Amino acid sequence: MAKSLKIRSWLVVEPVADADFAYSSGADAIALDLSGTEDFPEPAHRLRGAWARLCSERILAALLPPFTSGRTEAAAEFAVRLGAAVTFLSGARSGAEVQRLDATLRVAELHNAVTPGGVAIVPLADASGLLAAGTFHNCSRRLGGIGWDRAFDPFSDTARLARATVGLAASASGVAAIDPASPTGDEAAFRFECGTARESGFVGKLCRLPAQIPIINDVFDGQSPAPAGRTISNTSAPPSA
Repeated sequence: MAKSLKIRSWLVVEPVADADFAYSSGADAIALDLSGTEDFPEPAHRLRGAWARLCSERILAALLPPFTSGRTEAAAEFAVRLGAAVTFLSGARSGAEVQRLDATLRVAELHNAVTPGGVAIVPLADASGLLAAGTFHNCSRRLGGIGWDRAFDPFSDTARLARATVGLAASASGVAAIDPASPTGDEAAFRFECGTARESGFVGKLCRLPAQIPIINDVFDGQSPAPAGRTISNTSAPPSA
């Protein structure tokens, strides 16, 4: 089984983002977003050179589109050519899709003379995946973590159920639980969100805003308690005590 990915912060960036910028962000790992790309912008060897030079001390990951898009296989092939060590599968509906990605990655590794089995998989469960969370248990030796695709208020009962479900599934499989990215720009609300995830057993979080990285690193490093009951100026925040 893949080593559990106990990483605090994952910065999600576009493949053409400036590597210097990503490197200086303070994120523990960088995830290149291949989920919305129809045609990859540059030959993989050019991108790989840029990221390998500046991110040699960061784990390089790739965010793949869901299998419903019809583009997952191509993105997985591109991720392997880039040298990604981790693949996040968007919209994962069951453990069967993790197994399908496992087979896809194996083919890509063989095509690119990469030792098979080295690329880890983190399914980001959608609503169907949350209902079928038990199927992620022992579904692949590549499983390095389990996350979820945000599609609702992070402080809603649905989000609490999603975190509990993912936390239990990850714990049962002995892998990391990873929280999804949040669009909020409110620092207090975001810190509360991170604290809620940490208290639910999550060890790290995806993000797209560099300003969120210090908060993620602080909270998931265990140095900052969740601000329980605190009033937060955000419409989606929980009520104050």
